[in-house]
Amino acid sequence: MSIIDEKLKLLPDRPGCYQMRDKNNTIIYVGKAKNLKNRVRSYFHGAHNAKTTKLVSEIADFTYVITASELEAFVLEINMIKEYDPKYNIMLKDDKTYPYIALTNEEHPRLIVTRNQRKRNKARYFGPYPNVRAARTTMDLLNQIYPFRKCYTIPKKECLYYHMHQCLGPCIHKEKLEYSTYKTKVSSFLNGDAKDVLEDIKKSMQEASDNLEFERAKEYRDLMIAIEDTVAKQKISINDLTSRDYIGIYSDEEEISINIIITRHGNIVQNHQTIINKYDSLEDEAINYLMQFYEVNTKPHEICFKAFDPSLLESALNVQIYDAKLGKKKEILDMANDNAKFNLENKRNIYKNQVLKKIETIEELGNLLGIPTPRRIEAFDNSNLYGEYPVSAMVCYINGKPAPKEFRKYHIKTVVGANDYESMKEVIYRRYFRLLVEDAEFPDLIVMDGGEIQVHAAIDVLDSLNLSIPVMGIQKNDRHKASKIFFEEQLFDLDKNSPIYLLLADISQRVHDFAISFFRSNKAKGLFSSILDPIPGLGPKRKEELLRYFINIDKIKEASIEELKKAGMPNNLAISIYDYFHKDTE
Repeated sequence: MSIIDEKLKLLPDRPGCYQMRDKNNTIIYVGKAKNLKNRVRSYFHGAHNAKTTKLVSEIADFTYVITASELEAFVLEINMIKEYDPKYNIMLKDDKTYPYIALTNEEHPRLIVTRNQRKRNKARYFGPYPNVRAARTTMDLLNQIYPFRKCYTIPKKECLYYHMHQCLGPCIHKEKLEYSTYKTKVSSFLNGDAKDVLEDIKKSMQEASDNLEFERAKEYRDLMIAIEDTVAKQKISINDLTSRDYIGIYSDEEEISINIIITRHGNIVQNHQTIINKYDSLEDEAINYLMQFYEVNTKPHEICFKAFDPSLLESALNVQIYDAKLGKKKEILDMANDNAKFNLENKRNIYKNQVLKKIETIEELGNLLGIPTPRRIEAFDNSNLYGEYPVSAMVCYINGKPAPKEFRKYHIKTVVGANDYESMKEVIYRRYFRLLVEDAEFPDLIVMDGGEIQVHAAIDVLDSLNLSIPVMGIQKNDRHKASKIFFEEQLFDLDKNSPIYLLLADISQRVHDFAISFFRSNKAKGLFSSILDPIPGLGPKRKEELLRYFINIDKIKEASIEELKKAGMPNNLAISIYDYFHKDTE
């Protein structure tokens, strides 16, 4: 069963925007749906016309963003078509297709519906709206509440709007009229915060009721209902020009799901989704990923998220980071968190469907090697730089599934230089001597990320401990990809399409990545510490605090005394660190 079939089973009964992707992961079609499950499934079932059949033939995968309503999905669809120009969508030439509400910058401002954001200089634009009716309904509601000018040209005498208290009457009042309070409240409303508007109407409704004007009070009540309905349809766009990313984060014990909603010029233009392994704390893993993400992607002016204290990330990225607590920003951040949670839960459900397949795979592996089903597998790999900072790592798979809590890291203590054989012997001895002492569970199979040399190193140690555990090696080809199994002095070819190959390739890649990650961390700390060694009074704990706060040595060199104190350094030590890096410049 393909990954598409698995994902189709788990589509939500919720509105959203979906993206069809080809074999190169390029978006070739964007659509909206009132019900994602029904709409996306329809592409892969039943007959279609020639154009849709051609589209479906190129679909290799699909992604989607859950929204609160079909209208939100529609506006998101508009923005994504503009951003990606998918080959099967009708090209949107410009913004004229979609209406905006503009608050003009005239002496006596007006609210108008327009299809061109560039026509009126310095006006504030809110939208886009899915259709003219939605924009005009919103504008009419606001014009009932706030006394903006309604006339295109100012007449010589007052009109009905003035007598209805819906206009300040610039036609008869020649003195300067004050609109700033009304402009602020309307801007807040069109940005998704209806609190002030609703409070004003509620106050008017109460006054009408106190004066026994029940018909008027009913009108205010109906107006409140209409406004609440209108605001519910306006979440998808932020009406300012600030580039802003909304980062949703959700994790369980094993993995972290990150969903980044990217907005530019007030519109959502991209949704980035990823799930990473959780080897360390949520904060450390997320910061590490986001630092890498923004090395290759444009940094926004602002980031909204609330998973943990953002001060370290804010300092490292030099970007303002805050929790959005009100209005549209909060609603889009909630959407990012909602999608992050759904993505991880969706992956879990797909994984559950594949558990039985993994059990079948390890049974096949056991049959191939002639051993009982290896329900617990432990795999090892070494890493060093010409003998410097040597480390080793072990990953554990239980029933074909990674068990991160069982993963282990090792500093090589007894071996000098780059000696893979002796390093592996040391780590195997330490691991299984400890299990003997603790009377802990032993693996059913040991996997060495390498060939004959690594396997023999492990067997030599196990023999000395009187342990009988099967040991196999994953031999690599010239491209460092798993190609053969080395077991009991025999080589077994691997079919790259077989479940066994996919399992072993995953084990090999995971243990390699885990070892490399540990090596890089040690190398960075080693270089970092050696540079700071001459500073009196700066011990290992303080060095760790500096590394955590400033990320790299260059930022410490540039830091002021006050910044060093913010990193937790006492005053005298902060002065010593500052003087150390500036002694040659004075």
